[in-house]
Amino acid sequence: MLSANRKSLVAWTPLSVGFVLLGCLAGGSADTAVGEPVVVAVAGLEETRSFDLVVEQGVIHGLLAGRFGERDRVAYLHSADGGKTWSEPTFLDAEDEAPVISRRGNDARLAVHDRHIVAVWQQRGELPGTGPLTVAASADGGRTWRRGRNPALGDPLNNQSYPALTVGEDGRFHLVWLDDREENGNTQGLRYATSSDGLHWSGQTTLDSAVCTCCWTRISTLPDRSVAVLYRDADPHDMRLLRGPVGDGQWLDLGPVGVAGWHFTGCPHCGGGLVATGNDGKTVLHGVAWTGKDASPGLFYARSPDLGEHWEPPFFLGDGRSRESDIAARSGSDLAIVFTRAGADGTAVYVVRSRDAGAHWSAPVALTSPKASADHPRIVATPWGYRVFWTITRPGGGKILVMAPPFS
Repeated sequence: MLSANRKSLVAWTPLSVGFVLLGCLAGGSADTAVGEPVVVAVAGLEETRSFDLVVEQGVIHGLLAGRFGERDRVAYLHSADGGKTWSEPTFLDAEDEAPVISRRGNDARLAVHDRHIVAVWQQRGELPGTGPLTVAASADGGRTWRRGRNPALGDPLNNQSYPALTVGEDGRFHLVWLDDREENGNTQGLRYATSSDGLHWSGQTTLDSAVCTCCWTRISTLPDRSVAVLYRDADPHDMRLLRGPVGDGQWLDLGPVGVAGWHFTGCPHCGGGLVATGNDGKTVLHGVAWTGKDASPGLFYARSPDLGEHWEPPFFLGDGRSRESDIAARSGSDLAIVFTRAGADGTAVYVVRSRDAGAHWSAPVALTSPKASADHPRIVATPWGYRVFWTITRPGGGKILVMAPPFS
């Protein structure tokens, strides 16, 4: 069992990259400048490899993987004031074990239900760049942690990656990941397992035996206790949706999300975003997905009013250079999407917002300078408004974790 003392840590270091934020994200007028983005200064963290964020009962819970001192470690921290201050990190791995190898795109994952927290990350294995999933669970709000069993039984290669994790209102945790136990070589299999405590996992189910090898997945719980899984297929390379288990444990293949029919040899290293909302007594799925299809490259938002059975025509976000994305919702009608857009001098982060459940979207507004070297933005909904995080590459190399300053 691992534990640590936790103290309040002020986490603000200005970062001059030319920052403008939509004031309407927190209820103000549009195009309101709120100052420079700030580095989330975690005690002892020298470089950020991976992060995940979950909001539960107004608290932002964070899972970080990165360089602490002389080795890479994984740590939990939280903020109860919308990101103004953060607790000191609690390490989930021991100093004498193999280090975490989770990285941006293949991020460590977190799920929170009341005081029960589960974390999943990839640990270094015998071969470079490979290794098994590691699971840890806390029953006391992140103060102490216990190791759970690796849910990937039957994988002789002991190499699992690209996890996605969520928890339902009933407190049951749901996990998907990729592994290549069939040894297909140019594809992996999408697996699923579930747990009531994060320590013991059900026998896994193969949802798709041949998917893209290196694109992140997203998973969301639904009111009927099923889950929706958004992932990139192998051929064609479309983002697809699965929902289950339903009925007698079956999974429904609900087809492509966004633009369909992208045939491509290789891996784009780009997943999508997914969120479920309640609107007028119905559950609506909102997906955001990137495609490299020649006729329509770029990022698209899509909405389904019937749990993925049918999708309305997708909405084009940004332009053909728009790519990495995330989506969050503060209500059934209030949605926001963040994404990256590559330019001649760098990669910037942009945000768009809808106040009518995705029917219409604002024009994109930049959160960073066009010269920024930003990647993999995340957005979460808090009682104080949306909060946006991303990593940025320093001039000398290595990534740092950055967030928009609190505003209201």
